Order: sequence, then structure tokens, then C-alpha cells
Amino acid sequence: MEFNVLIVGLGKIGMGYDLDLDHDEYVYSHAAAFSQHKGFNIVGGVDVDTKLGKTFEERYNSEFYGNIQEALQKHHPDIVVIATSTQFHNQTLKDIAKYSKPKVVLCEKPLSYRVEEAYSMQKLCKDNGIQLFVNYMRNSTPDSIEIKDKINSNEYAGSLKGVVWYSKGLVHNGSHFVNLLTYWLGPIKESCCISKGPLLDKQNIEPDFSLTFEKGKVVFLSTQEENFSNYAVELVFENGRLRYERGGREVYWTSVQQDENLSTHKFLSKDDGNYNADSMSKYQLHVVNELWNMLNQENYELCSGAMAIATLESINEIVKECK
Repeated sequence: MEFNVLIVGLGKIGMGYDLDLDHDEYVYSHAAAFSQHKGFNIVGGVDVDTKLGKTFEERYNSEFYGNIQEALQKHHPDIVVIATSTQFHNQTLKDIAKYSKPKVVLCEKPLSYRVEEAYSMQKLCKDNGIQLFVNYMRNSTPDSIEIKDKINSNEYAGSLKGVVWYSKGLVHNGSHFVNLLTYWLGPIKESCCISKGPLLDKQNIEPDFSLTFEKGKVVFLSTQEENFSNYAVELVFENGRLRYERGGREVYWTSVQQDENLSTHKFLSKDDGNYNADSMSKYQLHVVNELWNMLNQENYELCSGAMAIATLESINEIVKECK
């Protein structure tokens, strides 16, 4: 069975990130990901930019529309991807529910800037029989799924403390790691602002803060994107250390070993090796694979609308504390 897909928004995540890359090596966009999976058929793309539309038609041999209503009414797709700017997510979803009722909406993060609006979007989907997912793609990569399984099985065991480094703001980039740590460590029990940091725009700040999750406490520290992008996680368990470097491009587990000379001392060994090396090079394809599993009633790992709203609530609480 093949599922029809409509992509609304043909910018960077919609199509642009990997436009000039080898798709055998890198899959960063929705268009590339759905085009590579045999279970999906891209029936169209929607954008206000006709230049993007021409590129989309040439590259993906699919129809371009400048109007979402026309695209929805012509194709009635099974899946609609919302890859527009955040401020347009709500209206785009209203149009989707009005003109066509797909099985699934996959929306870019954040779902909304406002919690109330996000809840309204979730209700609209529920009322129209649409399953809502949000594209926090790290939840769907093989290494993240394996890490979650090892934490849940106590292979990575005991009390936990951690540090996250992030840049380019809390709402858009830091939220990725708030969401990922919630996926690994369970619900957030407490938040605490350490330092307000700079105000980047009306919706985005760069604070230092701590979050206490169900399974441990993690400190988030911001760095300046203008110097370099910095996305890293270090989690220290009783029996070893997990390092999630360069946004997930390199992931290492380091176990504990007895010192060969001092019987009373234990140290971390050398890294036990990298996790799946292509997890982040094909992150969007992993999301599509998990979506396929969901549609075929198999086990899947995707960020639900409810989980994305929980992340948004936590982010907004941190912003409130730090402003």
C-alpha cells in the first residue's frame, strides 16, 4: 500500500536543506525523505514562492501549488506535512481540516509559540480524526531509540546528572534537547533559571537553566551561535557516561573499569565506540520510517502532539522564570 503526501512549505526543512547533497548519504528534508521511501508518494508541494515551486516540480516530478485549498481538494492526501513558519502553523492546520481530512499531520516544531493555541490545534486534530505528530526528529533515530531502551532496562543505570550545551536560542534549538531528554528521562518535575541570558527576539532567549526529570537532573548551558553551533549532551550514570556530540552526529558510551594498579579506584574506560554513524545524516528518513510503522500498526517512535505540547509548556515556564 502507498500513502499520498502533500508538503506545505518548501523552504529549508521542506526541501532545501539537502537539495544539493547526495541523497544516498544525506536526507535532511521532508521532500527527500518521502521520495526515498517506497511506501509514500509525494502528490504535491505548496508554497508562495514560485521559484521554489519550479525547483520542486523539476526535482521531485510532482505538482506545485500556490494555494493549499486547491492542493487539498484535488488530492485529499493521507499525510500532510506542515513546514511553514511557526506563526502560520495554526491557520495551515485549520485549512487542512476544512478542505481535506488526512490520516496524519506532521508539523514542524514548535507546534505554536502559545500553549493555548497548541492545545486548540491538538483538539482540532482529535475532532477530525487526524493523528498529530511534531517533527522532533531525534526521537526517531536508531541511536536515540537504543539509548531510551538501555535507560529503561537499567543497562545505563543508577542516579543521573547531566549537562546540555545549546546555541541559537531556547525555543527553536534548545527545545530539541528538552524534548529529547524528556523522551529519554521521563517527564519534567522541576525547572530552575540559573541565568537569563540574552533576548534574541520576542519569542526566543538563551538562558542557562536546570531541569529535573523523572530519572535525573540536567543543566542546560547556552553558547553563542555566532561563534559556532554547539549542540551536545553528557549524561553521567553510576556505571558509565553517555556523550551525544555535534548534535548527535557522534554518540559514545564509556563504561567504568577497575584501575589496574589501584584496587580502590575505578575510572571511565576509553570510549566503547560510536553508535549508528548515519543516524543524523539521514534523520528525516528515520522519521518517515517510523511514520510508516505507525500507519502499518507496528511499534513506532514519533513525537506526539501531546509530547510536543509538554515540551512547549516547559519552555514557556523557563522563559517566564528567566525574563
